[in-house]
Amino acid sequence: MKKSYLKVFLFVAGALLLVSCAAPQAVPTFTPQNLNPMLQSGNYLQKVDNFVFIVDKSGTMGKPYKGELKLDIAKRLASRMNHTIPDLKMTGALRIFGRTALFDNELTKLFWGPAPYEKGALDAGLNKIGFSVGESPLNLALDATAQDFKSAQGDIAVIMFTDADKDVMVYDAVKKSAANLKTQYGNRICFYAVQIGVDVDGKKLLEQVVETGQCGFYATGDQIGTPEGMADFVTKVFLKKAPPKPAPAPVAQQGVILDSDGDGVPDNLDKCPGTPKGARVNKDGCWVIENVLFDFDKSNIKPQFHGLLDEVVAVFKQNPGLRTRIEGHTDNVGTAAYNKKLSLRRANSVMGYLVKKGIAKDRLTIEGFGFTRPVAPNDTKEGRALNRRVQLTPVP
Repeated sequence: MKKSYLKVFLFVAGALLLVSCAAPQAVPTFTPQNLNPMLQSGNYLQKVDNFVFIVDKSGTMGKPYKGELKLDIAKRLASRMNHTIPDLKMTGALRIFGRTALFDNELTKLFWGPAPYEKGALDAGLNKIGFSVGESPLNLALDATAQDFKSAQGDIAVIMFTDADKDVMVYDAVKKSAANLKTQYGNRICFYAVQIGVDVDGKKLLEQVVETGQCGFYATGDQIGTPEGMADFVTKVFLKKAPPKPAPAPVAQQGVILDSDGDGVPDNLDKCPGTPKGARVNKDGCWVIENVLFDFDKSNIKPQFHGLLDEVVAVFKQNPGLRTRIEGHTDNVGTAAYNKKLSLRRANSVMGYLVKKGIAKDRLTIEGFGFTRPVAPNDTKEGRALNRRVQLTPVP
């Protein structure tokens, strides 16, 4: 018993020393991406019904990483994730592992939930997490999670923030607890690991835990530290692509089908006849990369839209003879000359993505129309966002 307390004392002393030595570092401003439009578009659906943040506050989390204590990084990332999650109706929880006081023998505790998800309530729980101390019993947190959600319905996402340091974590016990949790909940549960720091052994353990879940994935804190990286992580954890919408029944007149290209839009309303097989079209029958929209004055493709571009790749593979013009568009902010160049850059970004995915460049051409062909009024923020788009037109 004396040895155990001595070990805890040494962790506390070391953590306090590191806190006093670590130079404060300014944290970059973080603006969460709004993922609600992805749900509202109907192209994405809610993926999970329950989630838990499991935060490591053991002694090694008091060590600095890139000028900031690892525990502070974990709390900051968890808070940013909280504010990136779209407005979903689900049950959430926050559990910590590690001692909450020097001689506290309760090595894992709920700091919030399980309760209906509220960003403010989760933030309040994160703010209660104090200093780091002691051993790192992730296994106990996983065992307790099994009880936390014993009456829960639907799918569960277990999101772990930890350095997984082998000096204070018992790896075999963690793997056993993860396996037991998977056995209890089966396909309803997935593990997601966010490693704080770059410990090689810890990375291997967390990848094994994720593999035990047979779903989920591993990421580093650095990878999800940007708004784009965080949005990509949150999208993959909490959302899933909606199944393709069935095409409307073809219109017939006097026994003649009036939908020549089979895209679900009657010929008399189709502004883009001849769309290829499998292409998703808008109400005008035009092949638009739906919801692959660009930020103001930007031409880079955001990670959450890669799935939609992969659908375009599939259309090309389904239609071997297809050749297409990639048309870039902008809103009406700025000069005509500038927007003409910006629309070309957007079209070129999409072409570059398709070429990297194996589509021959000679099947693609680009053209920029600037703000000359809006699909929505430019007098609202929402309309301007819809006009910052790319459209595809088959060519002979």
